[in-house]
Amino acid sequence: MRAVTPPVTREAAWAHARASAWLAALHRAVIAFPQRREIRMGAVAPAERLALAAQLYRAAAPPLADTPNAAKAPDTAEDSPLHVALSLTSRPQAGTELILALRNPELLALRHTLISETRDTLEIMDRHWPGGTAALQPATPGVKTPEVERGFWQARDWQRMGARLNGLWLAQAALDLTPEGWLTGADALSTLERAAREAPRSPTVRLLLAEAQLQRNLPQQSIESCTEALRLAPGSNLISGRARYIRALAHWRLQQLALAEDDLNAALHTRTPSAPQGAEQARRLRARGAVRMLRRNYPGMCADFSAACALGDCEGLAVARAQKYCRTRAAAAPESGPASLPPSFLAAPAGQIPENTEKQTPEPAQGNPMNSDKPDRPEGDPAS
Repeated sequence: MRAVTPPVTREAAWAHARASAWLAALHRAVIAFPQRREIRMGAVAPAERLALAAQLYRAAAPPLADTPNAAKAPDTAEDSPLHVALSLTSRPQAGTELILALRNPELLALRHTLISETRDTLEIMDRHWPGGTAALQPATPGVKTPEVERGFWQARDWQRMGARLNGLWLAQAALDLTPEGWLTGADALSTLERAAREAPRSPTVRLLLAEAQLQRNLPQQSIESCTEALRLAPGSNLISGRARYIRALAHWRLQQLALAEDDLNAALHTRTPSAPQGAEQARRLRARGAVRMLRRNYPGMCADFSAACALGDCEGLAVARAQKYCRTRAAAAPESGPASLPPSFLAAPAGQIPENTEKQTPEPAQGNPMNSDKPDRPEGDPAS
């Protein structure tokens, strides 16, 4: 652990010590990984194993006030290192967690990005630490470097970098896959708001904040957070694809259907090694199919619902066929009226498929859905 040498603040030194201890613990966890078949067969690339360890183990550390040497007076604290007693605890049902993580490459990719941002911040702090420097390491592609690279840092610079590490730590704790397909939960909103204040230049933190805001029925704030994430990471296809998907759902909720379809087009055409697959890709296709239904683009709607069904999500196709769409070319646009979406469908365009929705036969909506009031939607609806 590095010593607390002025002008390094005690809070910054503690955040540095905690982050360093966390990365070291993750490396030890990777070495001790059980020899599961998925790892032996190469399903987990070496570069992903650190992110997988962060997903499978929960990290916990005492607050600064409980850290040894934390109570020393400023005049006696100089050159006294802070030792953080960090622990990693295996999540319950680790085998299930491993399978879920391997099936959600975006989850591991965002974990990896947060780890890279943390490592880059530590290296910048090491280069400026009074009394010693660390070897210069290349920055992670697509990650913004904090704008405090000067020859001499003042206390406020150290405070800012310590806060950044704390924000990234909070984001790591908030990042978790929900049954509905979100990468964080609605109850993490206050945590992510604090993380965004402390790490304002992290695109990953902004993206997670956008997901929490949308789940808490704050679509306009979610759009702003997604836009900021895109601005902070213009070269990252990972951030671009996910942020535009979440922003599309927020536009949909605000009945801005043209903007929603534009973002969904971009999200579906973004190609990265961690591009969404299977169920996640089906969610995006189903969402675009629903938006196209509301815009009366029935051929496009049928194409998206059929593609989603090929990936295992046939709810959209069932809803359309119940209204005599997507059966034959001749029945692509029946004269009975525009297609409509049942509330159960709107309840999960970004998440799991409601049960028994294929048995519902909704009545065709009257009039243009673009000019109608918002339909009643369940509380917490990802697209309401």
